[in-house]
Order: sequence, then C-alpha cells, then structure tokens
Amino acid sequence: MITEKFVWKCIYEYIKYTDYDFITVSDEMDDVWLYSRKNQNLKRVILGKQTAQSTLFMIQKIMDHHQQIESLVGQSVKSYDIILINQTQQLNDMPLNIKVISCPDSASVREVFKSPFRSISSKTKPQSASWYQRRVIKQSPVDVAMIKFTPLTYLLITLNIICFIVMSIWHMIHKVDLLIQKGGLTHFNFVHGDYYRVITSMFLHFDIQHLIFNMMSLFIIGKIVEYLFKRWQYLLIFFGGGIIGNLFSLAFDTTSISVGASGAICALLGAVLVYISFSGKFNKKFILQVIIGSLIYLAISSLFANVNDLAHFGGLFGGFCIALLLYMMPLQRSYMKWIIAGLVLILLLLIFNIFSQQEHHIYNEYAAHAIAKGNDQDAKEILKNTLNNGYENDETYVLMGLLKTKQESLSSGIAEWKKGLKRYPDSDKLNYQMSLAMRALDDYDSAEKYIKKAIEINDLPKYIKLEQEYKDYR
Repeated sequence: MITEKFVWKCIYEYIKYTDYDFITVSDEMDDVWLYSRKNQNLKRVILGKQTAQSTLFMIQKIMDHHQQIESLVGQSVKSYDIILINQTQQLNDMPLNIKVISCPDSASVREVFKSPFRSISSKTKPQSASWYQRRVIKQSPVDVAMIKFTPLTYLLITLNIICFIVMSIWHMIHKVDLLIQKGGLTHFNFVHGDYYRVITSMFLHFDIQHLIFNMMSLFIIGKIVEYLFKRWQYLLIFFGGGIIGNLFSLAFDTTSISVGASGAICALLGAVLVYISFSGKFNKKFILQVIIGSLIYLAISSLFANVNDLAHFGGLFGGFCIALLLYMMPLQRSYMKWIIAGLVLILLLLIFNIFSQQEHHIYNEYAAHAIAKGNDQDAKEILKNTLNNGYENDETYVLMGLLKTKQESLSSGIAEWKKGLKRYPDSDKLNYQMSLAMRALDDYDSAEKYIKKAIEINDLPKYIKLEQEYKDYR
C-alpha cells in the first residue's frame, strides 16, 4: 500500500529537482497537476481509486477541454500523463498524446518520479504529508523558486567561497597582499590589456562580511532568476550584466579597485524586475513590494566600506537590458534591434570613455603609501612587480630612488633617478628630484640646471619656489 505521505514526498522532490511546477490540486487533494515548461507535458497524479470507465471519462474530458487546460497552465500542452496511484489498469487505444501510468507499488512511483539528484533527495530528513503538501502547493513564483534545486546558483556560490579561501591562503603566504595582484579590477590594469579582470573581480571579496552578504543575496536572487529563466540565459545575465557593471565603474572611476559579485547580483535583480514587470503574472502591489525590496537591498549594500555604486547601477542596467532582450525575443522581435542598437551604442561610449580617461597609476600609489608608512619591504615588492609587468613610468623611478636612498644611500638613489632620466628625459618629476639631490650634495650649479629643466616642462609653483630659493641663497 502506497501511503499519501510517500506520494507527496515524491511530488515535492520531483518539483524541487526537475523543471516541473505545481499547477493545481482538487479540493479532496487527490488530483494533483504538474507541468513541465521544457517538455510541455502535464502530469495528473490521481490518488483516488479509479475504475476503467472513470479513467476513460477523465481522458475524454482532457480531450474536450484541451484549450481550457492550456489557458490554466498558461502555455501549450503537447502531452498528458495520467498517473494512477495504488492501482493497476490496462487501457488500450489511448490517444497518442495521453499516457495512463499505473503505479501499484512504491517502486513504480519512484520510477515515475525519477529525480536526477536522487542521491541528494535520499539524504533529506523525512517530514509529514502536510509538510510536503504545504511546500508543493505554492502560488507565488518566488515561493516556488525557493524550493527549487538551482545548481548554477550553488555552483557560483561555491566558486566564490573557494576563491575567498584560496585568496586567504595567498594572504598568509605572500608578504604583499594587494587585490590587484589577485585579479581585482582597476582602470590602470584594464587599459593596459588585463581585460580578464572584468570577470575575475566578480569572484573576489574584501573580507568575510562582504562575502557573506553577497552570497546571501546571490542565494535568494539567483534562485529566483534560475527558476524564471533558462540556465544559459541565467549565465548570460550574470556574467553579461556583471561585465557591463564593471565597464560603468571603469568609465567613471579611475582610482579604485573593484571586487565582488554585487554588480552581477544587481544584474540578476534587473532580470527579476523585467520578469515581474512584463510577464503579467503579478499585481501592482507585488511589483511595488519587489521594487521597494530592491531599493532596500541597494541601500544596505551601500553601507559596506569600499562599495562600488557605479558597478551596482551598471549591473542593474545591464541585467535589465539583457533580460529584456531575452524576454522580447519570442514576442516582439521588431523591438529587439532597437534595444540591441541602444545597448551596443552605450557599451561603445563606455569603452571610449574608459580609454580616453587619464590613467591613475595605482601601483605607484600603493608603493608611495607603503614608503610613507615605513613598510619598505612592501614598497620594494610592489615596485619590483611594477617593473616585471612593464608598468613603470617616471614616477616609478622617483619612488625607487627614494626607497634606495632610504635603505642604502643617497648615491644609490641618484643612480636610480639618473637611470630613470635616461628613459624619461622630459620628466619634470625626475628633474625636480635630481635637483633636490644635488642641493643635498651642495652642488647648486647642477641643482639649478635640473630645476630649470623641470620648470620648462611643467612650471609648477613648488618648482618655481625652489628655483627662487636657490637664487636667494646664492
């Protein structure tokens, strides 16, 4: 004898691990309808006792009311499965699109509701029949999404956690712990060809609080989007929207390091807004609640230190546009070309702005900061990596000379600055630094020569002031 609890448990796990959704149930709870968007198949699970005649009558009603059934489901239905629990019937001459499946024992029920993740479902704690019923009979798509097994969301969360652990180990092993060395996104690195950083930065986080908040958000919003959209669409929205968010950040912020999955999460949020706005399945009150919830999420995320609001806005915009394209694709193809053209134009403008901005040498900034704080070894490592990557400029040689002077001697620093001047003879910074060095050696003729050269290149007030000091002194 197959128990009611066992049947509802199988239905719950089938909904959780497949694309079948609950549609409706009879008042007696003995006729459960499930539908697959992928296969366009409707399953009716009949728990009440049926005779051959009543089963044939049920089949005839399905054939007579096919259009009404499709209206209830909201999509076309190509095939039907009538699953008879606790009974055996042999019916012949069935319509091609209707199949009657008899389940006289538990093994046959398991076979009908075969789950691709049976090994996972077998480990879950057993619950009461009413517990399974409450979770199956859901009206809101958001509630349904929460019970669905969403492997892509779990995979993305796992990758973020693994990256955080690996980066934490990196922090313990290496002396210099810079997010830009781990794959963080900066304007400087991007314009120098490190385009991969628009993706790697999505899997890096500043600290454990940053990671936990983003993963909690990804768990909720990701499950909803993975349920509402196809899996390839989900990945396109996540990565495409995340990249657009990072491009927004690069176009208007040249000084910060951008890390975190929040831009891509905002892209998923944009996709949710598209679905609830255009699907027609939600009332205005629910849409308003979701919009308010989205604003609250954005406000809370802004409370974190080093938050990148540009990436959040760009991700939300990118996810909204991509989801709108995906949603319009089968409905209004005539509008798609205009949406695509507008999105491409915005991306081109962003990229143009990125490469037209004056670059901010973030490696020099970190090296100067380390020298000022007395972290000479950190500064040495940063400058060494700057040279190895070919990112050096005249300011790099200024800092290397200062570090050499501090650690070794003034003559070592002068040698470094002269090396820099051979490569950058028109550097006002190096000429100014050499002028200061010559003054320290009481070589005022050389000091005046270098400061005049610096003023010719860039007549900054401090250069002019130094030249005047030389004149007054002499």
